[in-house]
Amino acid sequence: MDKLNEMLIGMLALVGGFVTKRIFNNHDNLTDRIVALEKVMITKADLAPIERNVEMIVEHLINLKK
Repeated sequence: MDKLNEMLIGMLALVGGFVTKRIFNNHDNLTDRIVALEKVMITKADLAPIERNVEMIVEHLINLKK
């Protein structure tokens, strides 16, 4: 009976270790993907100068037609 309990505890520890390793590995991969996405993504603050330039060009074209 003691041998069986030891085997069950050992299997439980083995499965728990495997599941924990998979969860943390997936979490690390997800974190890396999010960091890569953040480097590529354009924020609204990055677009503000472009919007000002477009507004200036449109205003110039409108005034040019008058």
